[in-house]
Amino acid sequence: MIKKVKFDDVQRKRIIDTAGHLACDFGAKYMACAPGIFEGIAEAFRAEGVELFPIETQKALTSGFIGLHGGVAMSGVGTCGAITASTFLISYVVGVTTEELSKNGNLNYASCVPAVTYIFDRFEETYGASDCLRLRYNRVQRAFDLLDPDARINEELFIMYQPNKCAMIAEEFEGGRDQTPPVQGARWAAEAICDLLAMEPEERKELPLHLRGLGMQEMAPEIMKVAGALTELHFGRPNEKISYRDYWTFKLKGKKGVEESRLGSIKAPKK
Repeated sequence: MIKKVKFDDVQRKRIIDTAGHLACDFGAKYMACAPGIFEGIAEAFRAEGVELFPIETQKALTSGFIGLHGGVAMSGVGTCGAITASTFLISYVVGVTTEELSKNGNLNYASCVPAVTYIFDRFEETYGASDCLRLRYNRVQRAFDLLDPDARINEELFIMYQPNKCAMIAEEFEGGRDQTPPVQGARWAAEAICDLLAMEPEERKELPLHLRGLGMQEMAPEIMKVAGALTELHFGRPNEKISYRDYWTFKLKGKKGVEESRLGSIKAPKK
């Protein structure tokens, strides 16, 4: 649990800017967005006297984030590593424990809502994507397969031939490196963390009004009533052992009709 910390406007701006610049520097150094963003944000807060993690823990977690680079394991098809790293940090600062979650599953929302508000939605609005592959393509009309050795050569060629379009190191494309997804993700996450740290620890876990009361422990008694009513109505034909389509074929054409409409040697049910 991280205690309440209130930053003045100058500190807040400095943290956000530092997080962006360090995320870019670390990301280019490691050639990996997720560990670069994670370490850049952590170091930005450390520079202002707020230690999110002990340095040994931070280094160990940075190693773990390497596998979350490039849409999870460099596959390109998963969520951008900048979003993954940022969401992890936001969730950590919100501070919902596993003990609390086991008693109230609705607290998942406490960690997820700020991540969506600050990170996910902004990526979709700014870049039109949140997955690694589309995000890279939308920016520079290049989306190499990061697991293909030949594509890796093409990527290096592209970086050297058009460095200002590189997703990680662009200085001029789209107005400078502050526009690149890793940098923007780090800045948005730093902004979210500043806002969260300004709250009391328990206040960070409070849910928006429209999401309160949706925990399974709270809803189960009422849902059981609805389930009981549906059972009495035989809604969904719970006792039938054949598909809906076969059910109607059986009604209209009988057992022979069902067998004729099936592929292979599967027999129609006897009853």
